[in-house]
Order: sequence, then structure tokens, then C-alpha cells
Amino acid sequence: MPLSLISIKVRVDVDRFFPQNRISIEVNRRFPFSRAHAIAEVTSDRCLGWNRRRVETNITYRDGMNSLIPGNRVIFEASRGRGFSYGSYKLTLIGPGRTRRVYRLNFESQHFDEVEFEVDRVSNANAPTTTYDIGSHPNRPANLPAENISMDTVYRRAGFDVSMSPNRSVIPTSGAGANGTWSDAEMHNAMVTYWSRFQNRPKWAMWVLFARRHDRGRGLGGIMFDDIGPNHRQGTAIFTDSFIQDAPAGDPNAAAWRRRMVFWTAIHEMGHAFNLAHSWQKSLSYNGGDPWIPLTNNNEARTFMSYPFRVSGGENAFFSDFRFRFMDEELVYMRHAPRRFVQMGNEDWFSNHNLEQDSSLQSGNFDLEIRPNKSGNSYQFLEPVSLELKLKNVSDQAVEIEEDLLEDGRHITLFVQRSEGKTRKWRSLSTHCHHEHTTDLKPGQAIYGSHMVSASTDGWTIDEPGFYNIQAVIDVNDEIISSNVLRVYVNPPSSAEESKLAPDYFTEDVARTISFAGAPSLDGANDVLRDVAARCAKNPAARHANLALSAPMLRDFKVLSGTDDKAELEIKSINAKIDQGAKAQTAALIDDPDSAADTLGHIRYFGMLNQLATALEDKGDDKGAIKVLKSAVSTMKKRHVLDSVIKETEKKLK
Repeated sequence: MPLSLISIKVRVDVDRFFPQNRISIEVNRRFPFSRAHAIAEVTSDRCLGWNRRRVETNITYRDGMNSLIPGNRVIFEASRGRGFSYGSYKLTLIGPGRTRRVYRLNFESQHFDEVEFEVDRVSNANAPTTTYDIGSHPNRPANLPAENISMDTVYRRAGFDVSMSPNRSVIPTSGAGANGTWSDAEMHNAMVTYWSRFQNRPKWAMWVLFARRHDRGRGLGGIMFDDIGPNHRQGTAIFTDSFIQDAPAGDPNAAAWRRRMVFWTAIHEMGHAFNLAHSWQKSLSYNGGDPWIPLTNNNEARTFMSYPFRVSGGENAFFSDFRFRFMDEELVYMRHAPRRFVQMGNEDWFSNHNLEQDSSLQSGNFDLEIRPNKSGNSYQFLEPVSLELKLKNVSDQAVEIEEDLLEDGRHITLFVQRSEGKTRKWRSLSTHCHHEHTTDLKPGQAIYGSHMVSASTDGWTIDEPGFYNIQAVIDVNDEIISSNVLRVYVNPPSSAEESKLAPDYFTEDVARTISFAGAPSLDGANDVLRDVAARCAKNPAARHANLALSAPMLRDFKVLSGTDDKAELEIKSINAKIDQGAKAQTAALIDDPDSAADTLGHIRYFGMLNQLATALEDKGDDKGAIKVLKSAVSTMKKRHVLDSVIKETEKKLK
């Protein structure tokens, strides 16, 4: 409601779908600017005769300037005028000494926020699954209505006024070349192109793209890209030729099983775009100064944010008791948390988290180490900081864990703290929805992962000279494991050129281009990287720049194109320039292998060598591929890489 320089918005959650018995209050003062947010739990909800309803609450959560919402008691009253509908609303804040502030309110909407979904598909993918008939599969709760639900239905019941964009497109692939699968870089590039071309979309908006298959194969069912576009919009892709089509043998209705699984995957990935964590990762969203309500892990939760195969009894047990909804904690968050938390890509958690090791909560079964693959912990100014994670089983028995535990950022929380400064949470730029692949980690064995920790979804986390403390936290089978606190040093600029390039270099677009090893549609970022490579050639950042610029040349690179008015969308292809790309990659990776491995880290370095060898082999240049693999083996032996990794590479030479 407008009142002088103050506006108040009240969200009342006491009826309709899955009521959470909460009232949240959002106060904005225009001058001097300040804001406050409070959530209150209902203690009494009474009808005082035919014409009046009174809801009494106590505040349990605050954010912002407390004086704008004084006291701890809130009373909300609704009165009927003529007819059957409520027509008058009043909010009373009861402060110290029973002082009262009373505000008259106007009704705005029966929903908490508006959001728009646009669903497109690539022409070689299956038709988008945006609806599901609950009654079509016999494995469901006996008392669950056999209704037809949609994306709209699910998110309306979560509290949102959903509009489905009429601009649904089938995107042709006539110009995409023979390679029908998608890399992370290609998918990210398409998302960036979409949002930059159509940036006049509503701020609460999401693009859902149904594509055929990812480069990783059938084991990847979906991916969510965080931080796409200038207004932090979100993009989600569902892969229809993946494990979500693999109905179990003997299933009573395999077609319904497939439709249900594709629908679940779409809602799950879209949930990430509302900044919902997996149900078993809730505790990682709270530690010390986190401004949101502490949450607990729930591996057995029947929610869209669980994995059906993670619950006891597996997928059958999950769907036999799943009511196609979000759990209560998630609904409270989506409906009542400060909107910057929920608004896509706009949250900033862990602002005051303190890094420390808390061994009292750990069983001692695992040791998590975060480390660089280099002799020292110092980095040049502009140089991306890539670190390796190692999880070792230090118990006396084998433990079943997920194979991709350290590879996919969805399992990991990282904290980066500039010395004596603010701590920032590192978050992966993409989230993958994998088929479950577990492995038995035997005593003494370890798994590994590598991540560029310099940049996260809200920009660069390491962008100034000085000391930084870095710590990792993961959830292993409901046990929170924290790593050592690694201290790294970033040197001051070594030249005037580095200082001049820094403002253009430390941008989100450059971070994404380096992280995804190329983004041809980000012209500005590519221009900056060319400048870095030319003007700061001795800085390790030049190596990262050359790799990001040349990696897309190793394949026919798919790009999304279309007219500004979105009359047409089309998947086209930038033809591979393998000779040119291989020359640049060879210079960056092989001419000085130790320096390359130092700055990239072993996992990323040897992974890029393997990609280069594969591209050369596919082109028919077996001699060039063998040269790359021999260089890889030689460098592995010199740097004492695991024998199993060396042998795997040597097999490719036979």
C-alpha cells in the first residue's frame, strides 16, 4: 500500500493450496531508502462473526531495518463489505509498550508473485512434456486425485501467478551440422543468446528448452544455468533422449512412467531456478550468519526437489507416496523469503559466514582436502584460481557414494573470504540432473574433482590482490564434511596493462566464457580475452584466454539465432576450424606443459588434452592425436599422477 514515502506489501498464507500459516511483511521506505522484511507465524485465526476475520501472529524472522517493523506481534484483519467477498483489510504492528501502527491495505492479488515460463524445443527432441495425467500410472498414493496437472498447476499451487508464453517455438537444426548432442558451452551459449536478444522479458521469467541429448550421454537428464543475461534470468534445458526415458523392465505403464519422469525433471530443474536446493542439501544453506531460516536435510522428502532414486526403496517407493508438490519448508521459502532470495539469480547468502573447521559434527569416515595442483599457493593478478577437491575414505570399510560427488557443483558449497573481509558463497554456474551412478569407495581410496573458484553466479569471488581463505563443504550420505581452510595469495598487477584490463576482465561474461571454455555469442567477452592474450602474454590468464577462444573451434559449434522480434529461432552451426583451434590449443597446452598444468589443475588440463586428441582423431589426424596423448602421458608421469589415470591414457595409444 502507498503511504507517504512508505510502501507495504503483505503476503497472507492461511488458505488456498497447502497453507503454511504465515504472514510476511515487506516494507520499503523511499527516502532515505531502507527496507525491512519479516515473517510471522500464525498463533490464532478466528472468524469474528460473519463480517470479520482476525489473524494474530508472532514474528519469527527478520531481514533489513527492524525499526520499520517494530515489535513482535502482528494482527491482520479482513472485513466484508456488501456481498460475500472481503473488501477491507488492516494490518496492525504492535511494538514496545503496546504501541500500535495501523495500516489500511488494498487487495492486489491472490498470488504471491507473477512469473512467466516459455517452453521451446529443438526439432530433433521429443515434444515438450508440460502436463501429466496423475491417474495414468498405477504407482501413486491411493487418495491422490487422478487429475491432469501442468507446469502452471504446480507453480500456481506454490503461490505464483504463472503465465505460459504464447511464443512457443520448434527450433530447426538444419544448420547445426552432424553433431546432434549438446556441450555445456553450446547450451550456455544458446541461453545467453536467447536472453540477450529478448531482454525485454519480464524480470520474473524462465526459458525451458527441450533438447535431445547432452554430450555426456543418456546419464544427464537436465541442466539449469544460473546467472544468464543482464537481469539474472534463468535458463533450463531438459534432455529427452536420456535416462528419464528408461522405464524399468516390466513397468505396468511404461509410456506413463516416461511422461511422469520427464515432467518431474522439468519441474525439478525449474525449482532450482527459484533457488531451491535439493532436499538432502538443505543444511548447506545455513551456517552462522546466513540470513535465511536454518533448514535440515531430508533425504526421504516427497518433493519435486528430491531424487526419486535416493529415497529408501527407490523410485517405486518415492512415487507411491509423492503428491506432486513441494514440501512445506520449500513453500515457506518460495512464498515468504525476501524476494531477492527467490527472484531468479538474485540471492546473496552467507554474507557473514566465518570459515572454520568443525570436526565435532563429523564421523571421521572421510577426509576432504582442497588444494592447488602446483608447488605454491600464489596466483598472478587476473589468473583464474582453479582448485582440486579430494575426498578420501579413511574408515575401515567401503562406503557407497555418488561418482560425480566432486565433479558437479550441485553437491558442493565453497566459501571464499578475502582476508579480513566479507565471505562469499561460491555456486556453480550450472546444475546437472544426473542418473544416479554410485560406486563403492574402498578404505584408502579417493575421488577427485576440480572447479574454477574465482567466479560464481554473482560475479568474481577473487578479483583483487591479497590473501584469500577458501573452504569446501559437501554432504556425503547425510554427513556434512568440511575441508581444510586453504590460504592463497593473489599478487598485485605486474604491469600497467593488467591494471587497465581489469575492469573489463572482471565481468560476468568473461567469467562464463572462461568457465565454459568458450561462448562465441559473447562478443564483448571474447574481445577482452583477445586483449588479455595479446597484451598480457606472460600472465597465466593469457593461457586461459587462448583456450577459451580456441576450444569452440574443435567442433561444429551449435548456436541459437533468430530475428529480434522472435519471429523465428533456429539452431545453426559455426563450422569447426580444427587446424586453427588445434594450433592454438597445442601452444597453450603442450609448449609449456608444466605451466599449463599448474594454472589449469590436473583434471582440467588433462581433460582438455583428451578433447584435443579426440578432435584430431575425428578429423583423421591420428599422428597429431598420438602426439597429444604422448605429451599427456609424459606430463602425468613427471607430475606423479595416479597410475590408474596414466594407464587409462596409455590404452588410447594402442
